Amino acid sequence: MYSPDVTQKQIERVESVLDIRLVRYDPAVIADWTAQLIAVATGPKSRPWTKRELRFINNEQALCKLDFMYFAENYGKVMLGGINESGIGLFRPWESQNAIFRLVQKLEQSSWEAAERGEPSDGVLICLNKARQLGATLICRLIIMHRLMFWDHVAGFSASVDDDKVLELYDRDKRIYDNLPPYMKPSIDPREGSIDQQSQYLKFGLLDSSILYQTASQKSGLGQGRKFDVTHITEAASFPSFGMIEHDFLPTLPQNPATFCVLESTPQGRGNPWHVWSEMVRKGKMSRWRYLFIPVYIEKKKYRRAPPPDWIPEDHTLKYAAKIEATSPGVVGYTHVPERDFLYWWETTRREYAERGSLNIFLTNYAATPEESFQFVTSGALPAELLERLSTHVVEPVSYEFERAVN
Repeated sequence: MYSPDVTQKQIERVESVLDIRLVRYDPAVIADWTAQLIAVATGPKSRPWTKRELRFINNEQALCKLDFMYFAENYGKVMLGGINESGIGLFRPWESQNAIFRLVQKLEQSSWEAAERGEPSDGVLICLNKARQLGATLICRLIIMHRLMFWDHVAGFSASVDDDKVLELYDRDKRIYDNLPPYMKPSIDPREGSIDQQSQYLKFGLLDSSILYQTASQKSGLGQGRKFDVTHITEAASFPSFGMIEHDFLPTLPQNPATFCVLESTPQGRGNPWHVWSEMVRKGKMSRWRYLFIPVYIEKKKYRRAPPPDWIPEDHTLKYAAKIEATSPGVVGYTHVPERDFLYWWETTRREYAERGSLNIFLTNYAATPEESFQFVTSGALPAELLERLSTHVVEPVSYEFERAVN
């Protein structure tokens, strides 16, 4: 579904069994077909599908099932949120979302390889620590809904810190479903009622796939006593009891190559359970989990401001740019040179927060490194400006050896 190798093997298997050849159509061709098929299904001159139309429909249903990104880019309607974007449109992954998906692909590949060797497989389990508003929740909702709408007998689960956040997850899911063309929508069992009936549960009856939504205030335990195939928890750092995630929820994740789970959050202070747990994952001390940090600078569709022609970056801005270049290989896997419009945004926005005495909030929300993301939520003995200056001026130590003196 995610890894190119896994996806291609599944496609070849289906083509061999059904004696067909699946075709990847261009987006413009799909748009033309969709307009035609919607007119056939809902127009005043509705009629049964022709054989040619059915071939296209069957192709799209099969290919979307086997290839998540083909589905997402051609049928995944989402709210747009980049610079100068608004309204609803087809999903076009940002670089921050690509970073998440690359890890998903890697973990799926290794999980299926382990399963084929007859070894236990953990699936895709990701601890996602991140800067704010980088599209992580959106791509996770697309992955969740893809599994629910195209695969049968899938048990899904999602949770967040309060009712408003859970309702937001449900609304995103419902938007994805509502904007599918008729020939791509899974059937809803009439016995289960309407998809709009309630926001705590959503079921595609004929597929027997469903998703349960819960909040951090759940008294009966977070997903306790169940097994889930695809899961997603947001705002994990804000849960009043992280123990309900560790003790109630984590045991619900089966060892299976098809298991998918993302726990995501922006940090909410230092020394709290999310800080401790995510750092354990980062250091490889949680064997089933893999760590990913998404820094603020990675996405070009967010956090930019055009500088005036005569703008000269302040000294601490230049030090910050050097810090990004030095740390980015360990954070994103390559040396990132920050663009001028990003640095101008960073300098001016940082100044606004600093003048309000909220620099620690700025650094937590728009961090460049995992270490920077974990800030004290209240003022300490040392001001945030001093701590930032010290961390910005840190240089990598140079190793050396003592030579034994020769008489």
